[in-house]
Amino acid sequence: MKIVFMGTPHLSIPVLERIVDDGHEILAVYTQPDRTSGRGRRKAISPLKEYSVSKNYLVLQPENFRSNSSEINTLKKFDADIAVVAAYGILLPPEVLSAFRHGCINLHPSLLPKYRGASPVSSTILAGDKYTGVTIIQLDSGMDSGPILSQEKIKLQGDEFCDKLTMDLFMLGSKLVSKTISEFATGNIEIVQQDHDKATFTEKLSRNDGLIDWTKGFNRIWKEIRAYNPWPGSHTKFKGKNLKIIEAKISTENKSPSGYVSIHRNEVYVGTSDGSLNVKKLQVEGGNIVLASDFARGHKDFENSVLG
Repeated sequence: MKIVFMGTPHLSIPVLERIVDDGHEILAVYTQPDRTSGRGRRKAISPLKEYSVSKNYLVLQPENFRSNSSEINTLKKFDADIAVVAAYGILLPPEVLSAFRHGCINLHPSLLPKYRGASPVSSTILAGDKYTGVTIIQLDSGMDSGPILSQEKIKLQGDEFCDKLTMDLFMLGSKLVSKTISEFATGNIEIVQQDHDKATFTEKLSRNDGLIDWTKGFNRIWKEIRAYNPWPGSHTKFKGKNLKIIEAKISTENKSPSGYVSIHRNEVYVGTSDGSLNVKKLQVEGGNIVLASDFARGHKDFENSVLG
C-alpha cells in the first residue's frame, strides 16, 4: 500500500517503523512545523522529523490545512492509498480526510468510545481502570468519533506511569495499524460504528492540573503523580520554589499532617489526609532529578517543613 504518514512525537516512530517493516511504501511524512523553545529560542524539530530525515523520507510541515488549497493539492498529488495518523496534533479538515482511497486511519490509546480527546491515558490512570487498550479508527469530522477498524484490550497492574503506558500502547497500536492496512489491501476490513451514547471525553491537561493538594487522600495523589508524568508533572512548593514529585509509593505506616515532611530510616514521607506518601525521587526548580533521601541530606530544613 502507498501511504502518507502523519505524526509528531517519539511515540509515532515505532508505528512508522512497523509499517515500513511490513513492506508498505511511504510517499511522504507530515509532521508539525519546527518550533522555537528554551531560553536561547532555538529551533526544535519534532522527533518524527529527525527520524524521517535520517531515513530520507520526504518531510512536509504545513502549519495547518484549513483554507490552504495548495497544501491540500500537494497531498492529493501523492495519490496515496491511505493516510496513517499517529499523534499528529493537527486537525484534518474534510478535504484531507477524503483525499485517499481508503481515507485516514488513526491510532488512539484508549478503548473507544471511552476517553475520546486529548488525555486518554492520564484519564485511564486517574480513574483507576483495570483495563485499557488501543483503537484504530477511520477519521471523520468529529473528535475521535469515527468507525472502529480494530481494537485490542490489555489488563493494567495498577502502578503504571503515563509516559511508559503511552509508549506501550503505541507499540501495541503499531501492530494493529499494520494489520488494519493489510485488511484494507485485501478487502477484508470490518467496520464497526461507535456507540456515541457511551462516549466519554477528556480535556487537554494544563500546568495547574499537576499542582498537588496534600489534603487529598494518598491514593488519589499517587494516581495523579503517575497520570501527570511527564506532563504537567506533579508539583508542590518548598521555600517558594517549585518541587516536582517524580516517584512515590503509598505508605500507611507514617501518619502526619497534610504536606508535612518527615524522615524515618532515611526514607522521606509527606503527609496526606489519610496517610502519607513515601517520596522516592524529586526535582527542585532548576535542578536535576535526585533521590529524595539525597535531597533531604542536602537541605536540612526539608525535614519538618510543610509543602504546598
